[in-house]
This record gives sequence, structure tokens and C-alpha cells, in this order.
Amino acid sequence: MLKESEPFTPNATTLEIVTNCIDKINSDNDGLIDWFDSYANYHKKRIAFDIDLILKNLPLNTKVLEFGSIPLLFTSALSECQYEVTGIDIAPERFASSIKQLGLSVLKCDIENEKLPFEDNSFNAIVFNELFEHLRINPNYTMREVFRILKPNGTLFLSSPNLKSLDGLLNYLIKDQAYSCSGNIYDEYDKLYKLGHMGHVREYTKTEVITFFERIGFTIEKVIYRGELSLKEYNLIARILPTLRPFISYVMRKPPE
Repeated sequence: MLKESEPFTPNATTLEIVTNCIDKINSDNDGLIDWFDSYANYHKKRIAFDIDLILKNLPLNTKVLEFGSIPLLFTSALSECQYEVTGIDIAPERFASSIKQLGLSVLKCDIENEKLPFEDNSFNAIVFNELFEHLRINPNYTMREVFRILKPNGTLFLSSPNLKSLDGLLNYLIKDQAYSCSGNIYDEYDKLYKLGHMGHVREYTKTEVITFFERIGFTIEKVIYRGELSLKEYNLIARILPTLRPFISYVMRKPPE
């Protein structure tokens, strides 16, 4: 298993693609306009890094399924990069007009309660970024479904907050709070009413994520420490000790038959 540290600056061309996509996306729900603006501004660099990772690991025109497609930034940017992208989301109607205008394919599915609407071994690659920590019912069921629809030797890209980041350790030791990147429990559950999806149920350490996905059946090929911490001084420490960075990406493989 390879371990890497992501650069602190994404590829300029990729970031431009993501930024251009922001201007093309609008919510059909007036209550989500401010949320989308905040989300886009905060996450555009991360999404550019996500695209860079795909470009390094997958040939163009690969058939990719992205979970948690709304608010479409990753879906639209990856499509712009010449991948055959299908999105899946619990409430795609929140951005129905943009889905139609951009010519995207985004299916509606409650991935925690419903069987995924695909045959076995349907996709060459699956992207499950910043979503694992949102699962609140039965991650075993959801991720077994992900495993089922991924082709043998297919790739799963997954990113999640690093509970054992420097921010996470300081929150635990000083604030008596067990999270790295989320808010308090009430606010995270309140997002079900305000945004139409759950916030963070809990965040995980690298060991917890690896152990879980190995039990599902995946082989972990690469771990990438990434993201910026809350203070510039902390980022200086993270350059020396990348395991303290706030997010981790995992590149996993479904074994060949």
C-alpha cells in the first residue's frame, strides 16, 4: 500500500474547469442558493484535486459512477474531462434544471435504504468522496452494494475526514469534541431538514477506514493525506507530518475474478 501527501495547490487547468462549472450551476431551491455558493467556494480546490487524482489513475472515457452527486461540481467537471459519468443522489431534483442544462445523468436513490439500480459489475470506477462519514443507518449494506456493482479489478475512489488530524486531536484534547471537520451533533442532523441530506454522523481514523473496507472485500492500494488545516501554523507542521492533514483519500481495488 502506497502512502502519499497531496500538494497544497491543485493543477491550474483543473481548477479552472471546476471554477467554470460553478458558473453553470444553479439550484432550483431558493433556500439552497447561499449554501451552494458557500459549498463551491470552500470545496472547489478539493474537487480540483479529486479530478487530478482521477486523471492520474483512469483512462479518459472510463465509465464512472459518482455517489452524492449534488451539487454537481464534481459530476460536471469530470464530465468536462471526457469521462462517462453517471451520478446518484438522494434528491437530484434540488438541481434538476442544471442537470438538464448540462446534459448530465443523475439518478435518484436513497443509498442507505434502497438497492442500487444497477446490475452486478456495471462500472469500471466508483467515486465515493466525502460521503462515508454521512452514512447513518448501515454502512455495511451500502458499501456491499457499491462492491457489487463495481467490475472485478475496478477502482473505488473514496475520501473522508481524518479524525486523527491535528485539528481532530486538538478538538479532542482541548474541546472534548470527537471530530476533525464537522460541527456539533445537533447541527449535523439538522441538515436533514435544511439541506435534504445528513451531515457528518462520525469521522474515522485511517485504520478504521482500511479495516472496514478490507472486510467488505476491497484491496487498499493507495492512501493520500490531503487538505489544509485551520491555521497556517498548523500547515507548517503538516508539511513535516502529513498524517496530521485533515482529509484522506483512498484508492481501492475490487479483486479480479
